[in-house]
Amino acid sequence: MPESRCESETADASAFTRRQLLSVDGIRRSEERSGMVVDSWITVSRPAMACNFRVIVDSGDRRAVRAAAECLDEVDRLESILSIFRHASEASRINREAAIHAVPAGPELIELLQLSKRVHEDSDGAFDITSGALTACWGFQERNPRLPTEEALASAQERVSAELISIGTDCTVSFGLPGVRINFGAVGKGYALDRGAQKMTAHGIDNTLLSAGYSSVLALGDGPEGDGWSIGLRHPLAKDKRMAIVRLRSCAMGTSSLEEQWFVNSGKRYGHILDPRTGFPPTEVQSVSVITDNAADGDALATAFFVGGPEMAERYCKAHEGTVAVMLLSRDLSRPVVHGSRNQVIVEMEND
Repeated sequence: MPESRCESETADASAFTRRQLLSVDGIRRSEERSGMVVDSWITVSRPAMACNFRVIVDSGDRRAVRAAAECLDEVDRLESILSIFRHASEASRINREAAIHAVPAGPELIELLQLSKRVHEDSDGAFDITSGALTACWGFQERNPRLPTEEALASAQERVSAELISIGTDCTVSFGLPGVRINFGAVGKGYALDRGAQKMTAHGIDNTLLSAGYSSVLALGDGPEGDGWSIGLRHPLAKDKRMAIVRLRSCAMGTSSLEEQWFVNSGKRYGHILDPRTGFPPTEVQSVSVITDNAADGDALATAFFVGGPEMAERYCKAHEGTVAVMLLSRDLSRPVVHGSRNQVIVEMEND
């Protein structure tokens, strides 16, 4: 089992960028009037799912570190089930056999498949966990991106649709065509945070921040200062520029952005997020962060809105109370737009 890392040095918690907040060694809250330190916060971390999972807890609560370790143990357990890069995982077995016969699956994988199919339907196909064939076709899976041929792209698209996944009443999974592959990369981290948060609350920890890499955050409680957990949203095209601050209370946020993987061909930039309906990278959105009740939905909807664009985000947020989307659009890189509202969320524009 990977060893958890406990970092206990203190640091000022106000106005971190998102990357800075998730990489600090600890958080210190001070009373401005007295100058006295009244609380110390520590980070417990562990690598998993190709990123670093972190849990920020109050060091004054003796239950906190034990709860954080159990939270990260749960993440490890889920990775052994959901990772397509582990031969013995349930997801890998399903990818190998589900086009041949129905494959039994555990409750976690079934639950995540059902969530993924729901978001697929709600987003008119913009979110699709079977888009791995397209990712491989473009070379992003091997981190050797390239423009695919028309023939290769057409062949990959034939095997992309969540509608090709069938879930049996006996908790089995089958595929409608050979070559269909599921990949939980766009939703698995958020799901792991949701399950990890259950471990925290089972120990009575109700004020903590959980994160997975730089894409997924889950906040419990009101944060160190009592005014929410402060997360800076970094501009995807200017790493030293912050475009907004989001304050979260007992909710989750998922982010999709072109910042991580992309390549340029003949002067045109192509990102790693692909529209499963066209086979090509969408161009209307540069970054989107979605705030909602749980981290799995936040992750999936961030991908869906990145692909579907601002019209889809606006329509969804109007129909689903409590969902908020913060989007930076290619047509105006100076300021993000916000769709939806939520009592537990405050969005502060950087130039306000």
